[in-house]
Amino acid sequence: MNRRNKQDAAQESAPEPAAASARATAQQPPPGRHSAPLHNTAARVAAVTLTAVFAALAVWVIAVPVAGVALVAGGLTVSPAAVALVSLGSGCAAGLSYSIMRRFRGGAVMWTITACVVLDLSMAGPLLSGATGAALVALELMHLVVGVTMVLGMRRVVPSSPGSVFDHGAAASDSDPSTALSE
Repeated sequence: MNRRNKQDAAQESAPEPAAASARATAQQPPPGRHSAPLHNTAARVAAVTLTAVFAALAVWVIAVPVAGVALVAGGLTVSPAAVALVSLGSGCAAGLSYSIMRRFRGGAVMWTITACVVLDLSMAGPLLSGATGAALVALELMHLVVGVTMVLGMRRVVPSSPGSVFDHGAAASDSDPSTALSE
């Protein structure tokens, strides 16, 4: 009996076979794997967006209080709150679209082309609003600063591929289809 108990104890404490441990590792991602890539990407997108907002506000501060430009577009005075809200809205739209498009092959390039076209179209806004002179220059500069900050920031700060969903999901889908989406 004593010898049999030792054999049972040895079998219980023996390491798992390599195939079983590899399967268990493939099914369970390392701790913190779920939230880290999304959190980092979201934080990076937010940082780029806030940088664009503050850059537009810096142009407004230089144009209005410092240079004394009457910033009027479409008969309305452009306030710092309007600058911040419009910059934030366009930055969020750019960040969301980049976060979605970067998941596809060539998505970062497609996003960059789309963003440049949108920036070109937005440059017509101050012209069509009836702004003239220094106000037109300041408004165009704000559009350009936000657009360039978003395009360069997204391409340089935010990774061009998520690297977790599709890369790791394919390996896990071979063993268990229910874990492919969780990785």
